Amino acid sequence: MYLFFLLRRSNGCATWTMSSLGGKFCGPHNTLCCFSSVSGDDVILLEPFFDLYVNQVKLAGGTPVYVPLTFVPYENDGDDGTVTGGEWILEPEKLNAAISSKTRSIVLNSPHNPTGKVFTRKEMGYIADAVENAGPQCVVLSDEVYKYIVHSPPLEEVDDADLLSGEGTRPESISSTGHVHFASLPGMWDRTITISSAGKTFSATGWQVGWCVGPAALIAPVHQLLPYVQFCASTVIQEALARALPRADEPYEGHPSYYEYLKAKYTRKRDLLATALRQAGFAVPDWDASPGGGFFIFARIGKDIADAVPSERIMASNPAAPGGVARRDWALCQWMAEEKGVLCIPASPFFSRERAEEGASDEFVRIAFCKTDETIEKAAQALMNLRGGSTSASSSTAGEAATETIEEEVVQ
Repeated sequence: MYLFFLLRRSNGCATWTMSSLGGKFCGPHNTLCCFSSVSGDDVILLEPFFDLYVNQVKLAGGTPVYVPLTFVPYENDGDDGTVTGGEWILEPEKLNAAISSKTRSIVLNSPHNPTGKVFTRKEMGYIADAVENAGPQCVVLSDEVYKYIVHSPPLEEVDDADLLSGEGTRPESISSTGHVHFASLPGMWDRTITISSAGKTFSATGWQVGWCVGPAALIAPVHQLLPYVQFCASTVIQEALARALPRADEPYEGHPSYYEYLKAKYTRKRDLLATALRQAGFAVPDWDASPGGGFFIFARIGKDIADAVPSERIMASNPAAPGGVARRDWALCQWMAEEKGVLCIPASPFFSRERAEEGASDEFVRIAFCKTDETIEKAAQALMNLRGGSTSASSSTAGEAATETIEEEVVQ
């Protein structure tokens, strides 16, 4: 009960508008069951997306409708095959084309898994307009589990049309200091359920405890469903979280608060891994130019890296891969794990099957930096030899890091 009082106070809620849930996975599932339960209800997913969303929508009886984000490189690819990083942009025309009277909900994830994108206020405004245009039945499920890990705050707005045409650049001045709750947009509180997780904030994913915040009319169905899905989150863990929350605002490890410490820690780990990836031939985001959050790098595969993968692995039969064949991202990740001892996640699971088979995910892999410094350093050492094409002398050492990485990735 004390946990509810704390969460209500920290979210500025005057009425009972929360539901304590068993972590991030339970939160989206329960809310989707409540708001896409009529056969034929459309649920908008911004692509790429957290891979569990698709089957959660289908289990709830809804139909996933994909709206692709547009990847805009910082620079045009070179004639020699060199690539740069870039940013992912939501184009309102694509979103509006997917909206209809059948749209029951839009899933927003910011900071975003897998890309690390932090949606701008302008992009959130596009989503708010789409909600209004869809009709009163449409709500937003705002997955904000990485809200305390905005390591590169949003920048001043720039016209997306200019950016897409190559005529605009992100200015250097910073206009906001971090996370924006979608529900704080005008008119959106009554149309939004916000999903949060203790696991990402307190590095305790195994605890499986989270919560939903929203108006009573939207939270009530979640309360009604919860006993049949999970009953409740562990009382002991809820009590532990209730004790941790007020202390998180206190000075911690030389920082003004635990949250500032968390952001600084992940920023350092991000930079450590990003340096290793660049040296290995991957292209990564420029966080001085693009906002970013979460603890993943969605790296673009460079030409030298792609060429290092044995050709017989590309498009080889693989029943686990989309369409039953290992495209470039899948083949690269499997080769890196087996030959170099570094485990990454191919991009294809974060795309619809149709788009993955068209090659939309071929250029990207997701790498986590929520690891010990030792693990990141071992992976960096293995990455230095990545373009050699064969098993390196450091692979046995890197293999130990991969084992740890595999175990940690399961928790995520």
